[in-house]
Amino acid sequence: MKVFIAVDLEGVGGYVKWDSADRERERELVTGEANAAICGAFEGGATEVLVTEAHGNMRNIIPEKIDPRATFLSGTPKPLNHMAGIDDTFNVAMFVGYHSKAGTRNGVMAHTFSGEIFSLRFNGIEIGEIGTDAAIAGQFGVPVAMVSGDQAACKEARELLGEIEKVVVKDGVSRYAARCVPVDEARRLIREGAKRALARVNAVSPFTIKSPVRGEITFTDPSRADAVSQLPFAERLDGRSVAFEAADFVQAFELFNAIHFLASLFR
Repeated sequence: MKVFIAVDLEGVGGYVKWDSADRERERELVTGEANAAICGAFEGGATEVLVTEAHGNMRNIIPEKIDPRATFLSGTPKPLNHMAGIDDTFNVAMFVGYHSKAGTRNGVMAHTFSGEIFSLRFNGIEIGEIGTDAAIAGQFGVPVAMVSGDQAACKEARELLGEIEKVVVKDGVSRYAARCVPVDEARRLIREGAKRALARVNAVSPFTIKSPVRGEITFTDPSRADAVSQLPFAERLDGRSVAFEAADFVQAFELFNAIHFLASLFR
């Protein structure tokens, strides 16, 4: 069984607020939870595991500490962003350390790709990083079987993806505060969750967004919409929003990624 694991940061156990002084600690936490998922995957019957990075500069995994049974994909830019490396040869995907979408009440460090995005919709469905990454996997026929993160992220995942395996490692009391499971316990829960997820992989289905796809981005700052509305494929909707059309979800995501990148350059 071939397993794809995407690893973010904001949903890891014991971590509640971005802090540049915590950089090395961030890397330890990301690598530890990646290893827990890798171990659970192999215990659950995986024969091959690819881990891809889904946070910031995407160089968070500590190379000498990653489980040697897996390969990992680091760095940016890369096609499909968080989901670089996914294709139709994978049987299942898992998301580790994920967070809820922008504006989620008590979502720990909740956001949608950056603080510049207020809302992201595809075919009228508002989704965050869990939904976009699951839909990319779904385009290749790959279901998501497990999501780990805070309570808000796991709730969002269940509402969107159905009865997948969820692993809650903290429960937000505000955007930057949470009741946390101890780090070693969080890793144990992820390991066991990954193993359970593979045992019931046939019970989960790919999450798909039907083609063609209409994307709508609402920015937090109107000047971002001003900057990107000059693009020939962008339709201005209102003061903060633009829309675009694509043949399928992968193309829609890459267009979103390009718009988001260009908007971030405007100061």
